[in-house]
Amino acid sequence: MKHIFLVAPAAVGIDLAYATKSVFETVQKESASAEMWVAAEKVPAILQSVEADSAMEAIVGIVQESSAETLVVAGVSFQESVRAEQINMLLAAALDADVVLVADSDESGALVAADFALQKIRVAFVCAEGDCAHAEAVKKILDNETEHRISQAEFRRNLIRLASRHLKRIVLPEGAEPRTLKAAIEAYNRKIAIPVLIAKKADVEAEAARQNLTIPDGFEIIEPTAELAEKYVPLLVELRKAKGMTEEKARETLKDSVFLGTMMLKKNEVDGLVSGAVHSTADTVRPALQIIKCAPGVKSISSVFFVCLPSQTYVFGDCAINLNPTDEELAGIAIQSYDTAKAFGIPARVAMLSYGTGKSGKGDDVELVVNATQKIREARPDIPVDGPLQYDAATTEDVARLKAPESKVAGKATVCIFPDLSAGNICYKAVQRSAPGVIAVGPMLQGLAKPVNDLSRGALVEDIVYTIALTSIQAQA
Repeated sequence: MKHIFLVAPAAVGIDLAYATKSVFETVQKESASAEMWVAAEKVPAILQSVEADSAMEAIVGIVQESSAETLVVAGVSFQESVRAEQINMLLAAALDADVVLVADSDESGALVAADFALQKIRVAFVCAEGDCAHAEAVKKILDNETEHRISQAEFRRNLIRLASRHLKRIVLPEGAEPRTLKAAIEAYNRKIAIPVLIAKKADVEAEAARQNLTIPDGFEIIEPTAELAEKYVPLLVELRKAKGMTEEKARETLKDSVFLGTMMLKKNEVDGLVSGAVHSTADTVRPALQIIKCAPGVKSISSVFFVCLPSQTYVFGDCAINLNPTDEELAGIAIQSYDTAKAFGIPARVAMLSYGTGKSGKGDDVELVVNATQKIREARPDIPVDGPLQYDAATTEDVARLKAPESKVAGKATVCIFPDLSAGNICYKAVQRSAPGVIAVGPMLQGLAKPVNDLSRGALVEDIVYTIALTSIQAQA
C-alpha cells in the first residue's frame, strides 16, 4: 500500500519547497522507499482549470507507475495560482493523500483544515513553515493501514487503462447521433475500444463536418441496409420462433438498429453494445433480454451506476432496470453489485438503504429491506452487508456513530442498494446534477450473457466514452 503526503499551503507567502523538503526528510527516516516531487512540475496542466480532469488522471498515473512505498508531493502555492486551495483539494482527493498544511498561524491552519475536512480529505497535521518535521505524526500515519479510497480520477484512469489492455469491438447502434459520434471518435483515438457505428455513412460524415470532427482512418461504419439485415433473419427466427417470429416479422424487427446491433453481438461479430442516447432503456434492454439472455445461473438482470465523487467512488444499484423488486430480487441486485464493485477494485461494503436505520422505521417497505439483507447473509456470508440504513448513516461516519454504532458497514458503505427504482434513479441524478465535481458512469447492466449497456438520454460525451470503456472491460472478462 502506498502512503502519499501532499504538502499544501494554508496561507499566502509560504515557502512550500522548504516545507516539503522538511516533510520528506522526516519520511525518509521512517520509510525504506520514499520519493519527492512537485505536482505542477510533473503535470503543469493542473494549474489550468479547463484541464483539471485530465490533469488529475495524469497525476494518478504517475503515482501508479512509481515504485516508491511513500510519496511526498508538493502541492500548488498561492504564488503559482490564486486557486491553490481548490487545486490542492483536487490533488488530495485524486491521490487519497494525507495532507500536511503549512500555515502562518494557528487560526489560518484551523480554517483551511476545516475546509479540507468538509470535502472528506484527511489532514495529517498542520505545521508552521519552519517546523514541519513532525516525526511522531508521520510515523503514526505510516504505521496506520488506512483503506485506500478509489477517487474519481483513479477510477477514470483505471477504466481507460483496463479497457486499453485488449481492444474490443463495441457496436453503437446510434452511430450518427452527435454525442455518440464524438464519443466514438474519442474512444478510438484514445485506444479505449474499436467502435463499430451503425449508421448511414453520409449521415456520419455530415455530423462530423457539423462538429468539425475528423473521422479517423480505419473507423468502421456499417450501413443498416436490407441486405445486411437479411443475413440475420434465419437466426432471429430460430431464436424467437416460440414467440411467433416469422421471416417477415424478423425483417421488420431488424430495421431497428438496436436489434441489428444485438444480432451482431449474438453472432460474435462484435464484443459489446452501447445504446440509449436516443433509444429508451426499454428499447435497449428488450433486444438483449430476448436475444442475448441472462448469463448461466442468473435469474434476472440489474444495473449499477459508478457515482464518482472527487475523493471516492460509490456503486449505486438498481437505478435503471427493476421497478419494484421483491426481497429475493433485491438480494440478487445487492450480490451482483457487490461483485461488480470488487471486479473494479472498489473496497466493497453493502448498505441496504431505507428511510429508517435499524429498527427506527416500520412497515412493508422496511420489512422488504430486512428480509433482503437476511437473504444476502444466508446466500453470501462473505459479503459485508447491513440494513436497513439511511443514506447518511451508510456513508457518513459521524452520523453512523450516532445511528448505528455497532454496524461494521455504517459510515463506510461503498455499495448503496436502493429499495426501488424511483429511489435509486432520483438519488443518482440528484447527486450527479447537484453536487459539484461529480460524474456518474453507467448504467452498467449486470447479469447478461454478453455486455450490453444503456445510456441516459441526457448523457454527456464523457459519459458515453466511459460507458464504452466499461463495456470493453466487461467483454474482456
